[in-house]
Order: sequence, then C-alpha cells, then structure tokens
Amino acid sequence: MKIIIVGCGKVGYAIAGQLTQEKHDIVMVDNEIAHLSRADSTMDVMCVHGSGASISVRSADLVIAVTGVDDTNMVCCLIAKSLGARHTVARVRNTEYRQDADILKREIGLDMVINPDLAAAQEIARILSFPAAISVEPF
Repeated sequence: MKIIIVGCGKVGYAIAGQLTQEKHDIVMVDNEIAHLSRADSTMDVMCVHGSGASISVRSADLVIAVTGVDDTNMVCCLIAKSLGARHTVARVRNTEYRQDADILKREIGLDMVINPDLAAAQEIARILSFPAAISVEPF
C-alpha cells in the first residue's frame, strides 16, 4: 500500500516506523529538514521536503496528515482527496473542529478524524470503569 504521511514529528515518525515494519511504501513530507533526516537515516522511507499540500497524491492509497497545525492537516486531506487519494486521515486537536467532525468528514472528504486528547480521555474512562481489574481488553 502506498501511504503518504504529512508531518514527520513524533507522531508521524512513530506511524511511519510501524507501517514500514508492515512493508508498506511510505512517503514522508515535512518542512523541517532535521525531521526528515532522522527518518531517512533510520527507516526505509522516501522523504520529501516541503508542504504536504503540494505533494502529488494521485496514486496514494492513504494520506495521513499529522502536522502540529489542524488547518494544515485538513487542507492536506482535502487536496489529497480531490486529487484522487483513496483514504485520508487527519489529526485534529481543536475541540471546535472535533465537535463538527461529521460535517468535516462529509464536506471535506475526511475518512477519519483523530483527536489524541479525546482518545486518551476515553481510554482512561474505560479503564476507570473497572477499578478492580488488572487489565481491561475490548472485544
């Protein structure tokens, strides 16, 4: 699967590490040369310096936008979808955007909106709902 990851910070780097182990073709895009150099020297990925909004995604199966800026992530996914990417995922931390996630999915064409703060809170709440349990696993 051809996957483009926009944003090569901690999150993008971790995602790329996992996906390269699964033998996917990964292209990483970032404005920071230092981030790309680290990824290039430690993983089998193609690194592109620049804005994720300008990368050609016509043949991408998946575009994952995980920069530190919500607006950039959404614009990258909007452009990717309009250019032919099959699936798009955007990290959106702003609670105002999160409240409108369904509208964003429908109008922009996002396949998935991820809010790491909300996901962490939900996981904590799930674990606290069973205080005597040593481990809680979903089925």
